[in-house]
Amino acid sequence: MSDSSHSFASPAPQALGALAIACFIFFGLLTGKIGEESRLAVACWLFGGFVCQFVAAIIELKDKSLAGGNVMLLFSSFFMLVTALINLAEFVCHAKGVHFSMASDPYAWLVLAIVLTLFTPAYLVGSPVFLVALICADTALWFLVILKFKILLPASVAAPIAAYAILAVGIFGIYLATANIINTTFKRVIFPVGRPLVVVD
Repeated sequence: MSDSSHSFASPAPQALGALAIACFIFFGLLTGKIGEESRLAVACWLFGGFVCQFVAAIIELKDKSLAGGNVMLLFSSFFMLVTALINLAEFVCHAKGVHFSMASDPYAWLVLAIVLTLFTPAYLVGSPVFLVALICADTALWFLVILKFKILLPASVAAPIAAYAILAVGIFGIYLATANIINTTFKRVIFPVGRPLVVVD
């Protein structure tokens, strides 16, 4: 919930809403429900999500939230902005008949998977609902890495697991955004988000 000592109201609900939009879009891409011809539209939606999450990251960092601010920066910069730029580049290159190499992609996603997984325990001191959402994001990232490196599992197995894990993140994002807005507005717990599993003095 928002704290009256903050100089801004929390932008977390809209950042979570933007995350949900991205996750639903990634689900569509991974399951083939969104085709290559939609790359430009995908880029547009992700640019919008980047704005929401970047603003949230800056305000979280201003409020001394080390984990929250940095995770939001990671999401805004790489899940949103870089993915939007790649989709835009793919669209333009395809239209111009120019080859667009994605050779760097698996390595970058590997780093993102490692970093987010290592950051995840920091959320033991927050909402367990958000922790579960982050574990789902970790799962999605590792299966994306498997998919992009074409190792261990066939795409027919890795892609659906990544897709449904990322869809779960989106659903949790919608729930957490709603809980934040409604609980804060009515100053009571209407949508429970749980107590931290670890309490730090």
